[in-house]
Amino acid sequence: MLLLALGLVLHLLLGEVSMGWSEWMQAILGISTSSLHSVVLWEIRIPRALTAISAGILLGWLGMLMQTWFRNPLAGPSVLGITSGGSLGVAMSVLLGLAFPAWMAAAGGCLLVLGLIGLGARRFASPVTTLVFGLMISYAVGATVTVLQSSASAESLQTFVFWGMGTFGKATLNQATICLIAVMILGGWLFWRASWLDMWTLGEDLAQTMGVPRSRLQGEILLLTGLMVGLVTSICGPLAFLGLATPHVYRFFHAPRSHRAAMLGIGVWGAVLALAADGLVRWTDANGGFHWPLNAVLAMLGAPVVVMVLWKRNHDWS
Repeated sequence: MLLLALGLVLHLLLGEVSMGWSEWMQAILGISTSSLHSVVLWEIRIPRALTAISAGILLGWLGMLMQTWFRNPLAGPSVLGITSGGSLGVAMSVLLGLAFPAWMAAAGGCLLVLGLIGLGARRFASPVTTLVFGLMISYAVGATVTVLQSSASAESLQTFVFWGMGTFGKATLNQATICLIAVMILGGWLFWRASWLDMWTLGEDLAQTMGVPRSRLQGEILLLTGLMVGLVTSICGPLAFLGLATPHVYRFFHAPRSHRAAMLGIGVWGAVLALAADGLVRWTDANGGFHWPLNAVLAMLGAPVVVMVLWKRNHDWS
């Protein structure tokens, strides 16, 4: 919590436009005599920080949810291929020249893939089969995006590549507010269904004998995961590793606990990691060096975590 508070204050205080403490407080309270400070704070820094915090919390919780549902520590929010649907929507909008905003196209693509996975999940008896189905959809969508890229103009291709790098900096205050509402919705559902998720970790058959309805739980998980991933992807782009790594970072510092008890810790660590990654992106921009894309920074933070998980599992098995 201290790291989160420190990261938030630094995010709002530091930047290319310098502010003293008094100027910063006046801009926060809306009594600043400088319109520049108010605009920078309320239209750039606050939406960016709130979006980073919300995306970190959402993806951290979704990573925990996917790892529980598939009983696989390497599962993440993008494992079902929903993120690739957002890439397809943006590719069709940008590369084909359709007159749709990127966030709207990404949301439409995510919902399309979510619908396909929902239809397929009704016929599958195992979460693993649903996982494979999602991966196949992801490969098919990726092939379609590659075909669109091969015939696109240089300008549209550059726009699409920049979108794929991910950013928290393009969010508006309204979009940040929507993300915060999504955090409350997903948090309420996790708190409500925590006992079912705890039972599911004991095994699918045992969980069903204890009263967990598999089809209902799967439907709710798919719906919430699709909507939340679609929301984050439409606003921030396809973010990598954040949802996969956050639950493992939490477990590294804390003993394993029930889902209800772990919610706060995983959410806070997701927000801290998102702010840290975005802070590094802003630092490279402000110092006039090479621009570090957000997804590149997230990969630098998340890939070592995945390697440590693989190493630990192999070591424990041997």
